[in-house]
Amino acid sequence: MSSAAPPNFPERYRKGVWLFNQRYFFECHEILEAEWRDAAGKEKLFYQMLIHAAVTFVHWENGNRKGVLSLAHTFDQKAAAVGCDEFMGLNIVHLRADMHALIDPLRASPDLPLQAFAEVATPVLAVNGFVPLECSEHELAVLSREIKEEQD
Repeated sequence: MSSAAPPNFPERYRKGVWLFNQRYFFECHEILEAEWRDAAGKEKLFYQMLIHAAVTFVHWENGNRKGVLSLAHTFDQKAAAVGCDEFMGLNIVHLRADMHALIDPLRASPDLPLQAFAEVATPVLAVNGFVPLECSEHELAVLSREIKEEQD
């Protein structure tokens, strides 16, 4: 019987998963971008994939249909390029299927408007081997402040 330790994934990644699953998509993008900068190879591509998935929903929340389609397309390209069903404990197949279920009707029907964001059942990142880390109210405030400073 093996008692192997669970994988030691970066804190920012684990928090990014929590942020995504709580629908804090812009904040997810911010924290994962910081991790992406330090990554290389397949890991860097993986972070790009997650960032593109998160930003798809930032565009959706802002009512930017063109942005939704564009980022969903690049998400799918990055996911295919990662080249595996699961990476860093995240089920990529499940995420791609959920993204396609939301995006494919928009691609198929150019006149189909974006559903109100509050009514959209966004994907949940299915992970194995670790528990996502919750961000504190302070961390959320800091991420929001960073966002606001970038926009000003």
